[in-house]
Amino acid sequence: MLKVLIIGAGAVGLGLASFLLQSGCRVTLIGREPTVNSLAAYGLDRIGIFGDFHSPPESFTVFSTLKAVPSEQFDFVLVCVKSFDTEIVGQQIKNSTFQKSSLVKFVLCQNGWGNAETFSKFAPQENIFSARIITGFTCPERNKVDVTVHAQPVHLGSLYGADLDGLIPLKHAFGEGGMPSLVTPDISKDLWAKMLYNCPLNALGALLEVSYGLLGENKNARKIMEIIINEVFSVMHAMGYGTHWNNSKSYLEDFYGELLPSTYDHESSMLQDLRAGKMTEIEAINGVIVLEGKKRNILVPGNSMIRNLLQFLQGRSVK
Repeated sequence: MLKVLIIGAGAVGLGLASFLLQSGCRVTLIGREPTVNSLAAYGLDRIGIFGDFHSPPESFTVFSTLKAVPSEQFDFVLVCVKSFDTEIVGQQIKNSTFQKSSLVKFVLCQNGWGNAETFSKFAPQENIFSARIITGFTCPERNKVDVTVHAQPVHLGSLYGADLDGLIPLKHAFGEGGMPSLVTPDISKDLWAKMLYNCPLNALGALLEVSYGLLGENKNARKIMEIIINEVFSVMHAMGYGTHWNNSKSYLEDFYGELLPSTYDHESSMLQDLRAGKMTEIEAINGVIVLEGKKRNILVPGNSMIRNLLQFLQGRSVK
């Protein structure tokens, strides 16, 4: 039985926890106190496109702080916090009492680019892995997660050339719980593919308060998204990375033909965060393109404009 610690009991954390619980894993969750209280009282419920699932309170463990986690050995630690909390959580993990031997594998289940680099200050690179998730999760209630869309399997891999065999038990656990998953040596290509998806859609969907599908149907929105995508390709290549498409033209064929239709009704995580008065992950998505473009003297006016507009809204909405 795999022992999995999940840090972050938001939509992604609860969603992944539900599949691991369904496969029989021993799961420990760390979340905010109101969520912890709700999970402890009522258990975890999942609804949506993967079917209904209920895990009673006694089937998992939940804490409001890492300090409360007993000194035990986990097989995997899934980091499911927002990208801007990566450093804080890394420091908390470093100071926590659970056993952090060479056997524990940290899997970063986050949006954006740069999380692994930040996390590597707190754990050996050979223990750090990344997950690419293109599944939509929302939380209609604190202890309930709704799976709204699913585009591709969860991809698991390493940005540091670590041994991937250790990820196979996690892959099997997700699969046995009903979530398709695979281990890949090309996780950097997958993470940049997600950047190419998130950069044109996430912030723009939040700014205009519309679903992804409506953005794809509007010629004016398409112009903006194509500018952003071209800039992402320029910066990605300048950084020495590639993805599954050689250029923006070939990517846009799949973007409009496959990716957008499969997530037509999805509303962006940034829109959900703004509505809830929370910080967004704009700096780990469009903000990365702005920062890395500036380092390399690459003009990225599309990403810069989107970032500035989103920052304006975030400044007005964050409580």
